[in-house]
Amino acid sequence: MTPKAFLKGVMPGLIKGRSRLQRSGLKMSSSRLIKTITYIILGLLLGMMNQKTRAETLVEAKRLLECPTPPEVIRALNIYQEHLPEPGSERFPLLVGLARTSYIMGEVTDETKRKDYFEKGRYYAEKLLQERPNSVEGHYWLALNLAGIAQMSWSDGLVLLPQILEELERAMALDSSYDQAGPHRVLGRIYYEAPDWPLSVGDPYKSLHHLKAATDLAPNNTTNHLFLAETMIRLRLPAQARVELEKVFVADQHAICKQGIEDDRQRASVLLENSFASVDAPKD
Repeated sequence: MTPKAFLKGVMPGLIKGRSRLQRSGLKMSSSRLIKTITYIILGLLLGMMNQKTRAETLVEAKRLLECPTPPEVIRALNIYQEHLPEPGSERFPLLVGLARTSYIMGEVTDETKRKDYFEKGRYYAEKLLQERPNSVEGHYWLALNLAGIAQMSWSDGLVLLPQILEELERAMALDSSYDQAGPHRVLGRIYYEAPDWPLSVGDPYKSLHHLKAATDLAPNNTTNHLFLAETMIRLRLPAQARVELEKVFVADQHAICKQGIEDDRQRASVLLENSFASVDAPKD
């Protein structure tokens, strides 16, 4: 609603309110009444303007994350932090933005600062879960920020891995399609990258299961096909892996940013060139 429309809708009610006060015998001078009405209108208009400014600013934060560089991510993070209201207000979207943006910053910043941003993302994700315990966003971004922390050291990884898996399983149960099938994609990658039992939870067949589910749920995500292809290569399924790698060049979405699509395609090109050389070589 524009301020003009607001005034058009509100003023008749305020005038009628003045008439009711006069009929009831309550005394109020015209100057006092005008002043009171003015304060009320100004307060309401300021509230509307602040809401509009907040909405526009949050759109700007999302735009900054489309092709994020460290300065752009920091700016987006600051925007979310500046507009985060006190507990008790509706702040769920802002907490999601903070948890996600902290994770992205942890991915793009230099090595010395990565853990600080992942810890920040963990903090906001835990706040999310305090306010909405059954939110897929809370469990998912907590898992990803914990995974970021786990990457920093082997000991952290051993300690945090059970919780990471638990949070991803919870996110998957709530909404397996979230973040372009993120719960399946991340679980599949963990089972691909982790050492096999008994050292850890690595299992290429579990990886295959989750990444097939990810490509089914979000077939336009390049990373889903790339990760599935890499798992298939490990399982010595070259024909199926080649199909998935070719799909990377058809898919046109990425969970974080557009640049990620190009990165995935470059990796797919390298795999197509190197992983199938012996298969494609002519036999004597």
